Amino acid sequence: MAIDTLILDIEGTVCPITFVKDELFPYFIEKLPSFLSQITFPISTTTTSTNPIIPILQKLPESITTSSETVFSHFKSLVDQDIKDPILKSIQGIVWKLGYENGDLSAPIYTDAISFIDNYPTTTLDKKIYIYSSGSVNAQKLLFGHVRKENGVVDLNSKLSGYFDITTSGYKNQSSSYVNILKDINKEGSQVLFLSDNVHEVEAAIQAGMESYVVVRPGNAALTDDEKEKYKLIYSFDELDL
Repeated sequence: MAIDTLILDIEGTVCPITFVKDELFPYFIEKLPSFLSQITFPISTTTTSTNPIIPILQKLPESITTSSETVFSHFKSLVDQDIKDPILKSIQGIVWKLGYENGDLSAPIYTDAISFIDNYPTTTLDKKIYIYSSGSVNAQKLLFGHVRKENGVVDLNSKLSGYFDITTSGYKNQSSSYVNILKDINKEGSQVLFLSDNVHEVEAAIQAGMESYVVVRPGNAALTDDEKEKYKLIYSFDELDL
């Protein structure tokens, strides 16, 4: 079957790998204390509040939610170690939402990726583009809703057919996650192309039956000679002919 569906990674694929680590993560750490200062600690499973952060924090052990300091220390440790924790991702999404909405944040999507997404015939030929990232679905929508361009900020969400994260589908280095996505979108693996900078994710997608290419961008992890030989590489979305 011909490929009619794309699934895109974000970091290192459609935007510089530095954006998350150099802009989003520091912004989260900087702003988190002000969010926590609005909460009365300690928090338990019986705590009630209209604050949207409370139900998320209630998923943590009560030993962590004794004070704003213990919560901050916990999340900072996860960020410092780049641990893909679903509770952390949910909190980050709330903090980043404020940053995007007040203009502090915008996403530096590569121009070739913007052009490809913008011009992919999702309506005329019923082709689809999905996003699969470790970041929460809400964070993904915020990112693509605030794409940085020379003439301002644009919203690409209308060009996207859906979003997947580690809570909806599983971890990205596991082939079962890609099998889950194929079931969700009702596609055969041969109809789907997954693009990522991470060879472990590419391998997992291939094991699930998808086509998958490694995206090479400035600042991405260096590939070994064996990896360059094993996987198809692209350096720009302009190389895609789909």
